[in-house]
Amino acid sequence: MTRQFSTVRSSAFILRLATSGLLMMQTAIATTIISEFTLTTPGTLLTQSASAQTRGRSNVQDAEAAVVYIETDQGRSGSGVVIDSNGLIVTNAHVVEGARRVVVTVQGRQVEAEVVSRGSSNCLDLALLQLPGQRNLPTLSFASSDDIYKTQPVWALGFPVGSTPTSASIVQGSISNIRPASGDIVFDAPVNRGNSGGPVVDNRSRLVGITTAGATNNQNINYAISVDQVRMFVDAYRHGMGFSIGQYLIPAVASAAQPIGQALTLARGTVEGSLQSGDSRLCGDNSAADVYTFEARAGQSVMLEMMSSDVGSYLMLIAPNGQLIARTGSNGVNRKALLLQKLGQTGTYVLLANAERPEQSGGYDLRISRPLLVEQGRLDASSAPCFSNGARCQQYGFQGQAGQTVTMWAQSAFDSYLIVQDAKGETVVEGQADREGNVTFQLPTDGWYSLIVAGVHAEAEGSFVVSIMDDQDMPRSTSVSQRP
Repeated sequence: MTRQFSTVRSSAFILRLATSGLLMMQTAIATTIISEFTLTTPGTLLTQSASAQTRGRSNVQDAEAAVVYIETDQGRSGSGVVIDSNGLIVTNAHVVEGARRVVVTVQGRQVEAEVVSRGSSNCLDLALLQLPGQRNLPTLSFASSDDIYKTQPVWALGFPVGSTPTSASIVQGSISNIRPASGDIVFDAPVNRGNSGGPVVDNRSRLVGITTAGATNNQNINYAISVDQVRMFVDAYRHGMGFSIGQYLIPAVASAAQPIGQALTLARGTVEGSLQSGDSRLCGDNSAADVYTFEARAGQSVMLEMMSSDVGSYLMLIAPNGQLIARTGSNGVNRKALLLQKLGQTGTYVLLANAERPEQSGGYDLRISRPLLVEQGRLDASSAPCFSNGARCQQYGFQGQAGQTVTMWAQSAFDSYLIVQDAKGETVVEGQADREGNVTFQLPTDGWYSLIVAGVHAEAEGSFVVSIMDDQDMPRSTSVSQRP
């Protein structure tokens, strides 16, 4: 039985990749309380003040044991700080970007490190290194953002270029500004090249931030990435989002008590979301974004649809290795962004759902379903001919149930001919799909089926996308996600 495929024309694809963002940070203005007391002997006030300064200096010197020297095979060097006694180190992304080999000097020993999480110098300039086989290393604890304020004295530790890797430098300054829009802490300690990635600490040796850059031609204006951003970055790594957060998105520290990402299952369902001014932000265009994660196996397929009457919808899918594998947008409100993808890796995937423009906010629906089959392929000279006229083809398998109503959809760079056969080789449906088309039919039995994608003409070449999905999952629009 042959059925002609109806033709549905796709809307224009949206090509964009956002790379920088806006981060909200909570700060507190410290109030100094001066208590009255009686001088019992001359010099008491001076003695107490000197004692307090000595204790502060001693605490800061204690922090030096947790500071490490970093070298890469790219000829760069920098600093870092141990935040976990088993060898987890935080530094700047730009210190290790592009490096194939990273060596850390810790407690006088050189240890080769693995880069386990990395943001971007154009987004969130943080990276995490793991030293193998380490135990009981000295660490620094995190300060509370409520304790950070303008005029606060701070100390920057690190290894300026040309210094010995066995003894970190310590310079003192104060916080001159806290910038919630960028998440930066501005301080005036005179740091130099090589201090990048080193800690900025308070007088209790608690981490206030990570040194990242200095103002051009001004050695007294330097910047640190706030401790809240560092905390969220580490949390993202521990929840399987190490190469997503910081390269594509800066998490909102205003919601630091909440998980960065909401876990999804690949079962059919709809999630109601909302994009607001205090949300995480995509790098580049500063649009608000929500983060979702899901676990999947290599070979599984997923369809994700986002739609809103308030914002233009945009979706980005990031694989467990941090690679952006699909993106799609709606080009306006009340239009659907549809992401249809076969997953190539096993692990934690990250989905970013965001508004198309920075000024947009409002609610949206995210619909999740599992197609029976999704394939992206190509017909070319390497494809085997399948028909007497020499037409080439590709063949794929999928499972279905007796009586299940499914929709087969195809989009190709050529006029295609599609055939579905059951396990016995009997044809269930076939037809020409032109450049884009779909057909709905019922599966006769439980079991495996074959889908054959061929060109109508022997010389047909080009890429294609095909999908078979349960009819109740079929979207109204068939414009699909794009490869980056």
